[in-house]
Amino acid sequence: MAALAPAAGTPKLLSAAATGLAGFIESRRLCLDTILGHAGIDQASLADPVAPLSLDGYCTVLDLAARRSGDDDFGLAYGQQFRPSQLGLIGYIALSSDDALHAAENLASHFRYHQQETSTELIFRNPFYHLTYRIDDARIAHRSQDAVLTLGMFCNVFRHCAGRDWCPDEVHLEHARTENWRSIEAAFGAPVRFESRTNALLFRPERAVAPMPQADPALLRLMCHNIKTLGFCKPAQSVAAMTEDYIRRNIASGSVSLDGASRVLHMPARMLQRRLVEENASFADLVEQVRRVEGRRTLLEGQLDIAQIAYDLGYSEPSAFVRAFSRWFGISPLRFRKMHRIEGGRSRVQ
Repeated sequence: MAALAPAAGTPKLLSAAATGLAGFIESRRLCLDTILGHAGIDQASLADPVAPLSLDGYCTVLDLAARRSGDDDFGLAYGQQFRPSQLGLIGYIALSSDDALHAAENLASHFRYHQQETSTELIFRNPFYHLTYRIDDARIAHRSQDAVLTLGMFCNVFRHCAGRDWCPDEVHLEHARTENWRSIEAAFGAPVRFESRTNALLFRPERAVAPMPQADPALLRLMCHNIKTLGFCKPAQSVAAMTEDYIRRNIASGSVSLDGASRVLHMPARMLQRRLVEENASFADLVEQVRRVEGRRTLLEGQLDIAQIAYDLGYSEPSAFVRAFSRWFGISPLRFRKMHRIEGGRSRVQ
């Protein structure tokens, strides 16, 4: 069956997401040409990791393979065996990050270049971080196989630095509970909550501080540049992102405020607040997010003492920063810095 050209305007993803998919389908004794042809995917495009694939076609392939093989665990099994390096640019961005949490942050902020019409966020709702994933295009109906596959890929990023036994605290899936729910829980090593608002891995802060073995700031900058250049166009910046930029530029003054942000963004404070709510954000949460990200980054750079970092983040006293950092990461700032220095030294020796 001849492959159909993807329809104009339909969301796409980089074909690195399908690395090894052809062989995985054939290992199930399925006709690869029939499945790819039905989904409108040209097999030749699977060989180029930065070639665009139809997201709907990709999800259709996974759904067809699961149904025709009679294996509800098809997407789950494919995702669980997927190494981070096989993900192409987005995979190397994760692998080059400082630690597990930094990798999650980079997955959340750069996945938009890897896959269109998709929401991926890292949100802290005490006591868990939520690494979320959801296809926004309502036209894509068959997405349950893709959901468990993608969360499995994310999980393997954590296992790369924290060990094969790493498991999230919870897994959320937006589809209804399926007959293979026990297989899903066994694969992730965590309870699964179905019919959730979005797909997500939930994990406590202390479970995300393991250093990434191949952390490489220079390579990270290069990969981030490349995915922005070779990937898909960045959508219009959200109000939450613009507010976060304002906070980051002004946090050291200790005087960031909703009114200040509204003046910079040229919209009334009440309208700004409403727009943030529409984007599932709040000004206070964004301030905390900036402090969390910048605090960890500055600690890893290792040049400033704790008091100076606290003041640069707008805290009135160092103890307030120490308490906040311990709540975010489950470890004190000094222990966090010491641990990463030790691990960094080991990696250089090796």
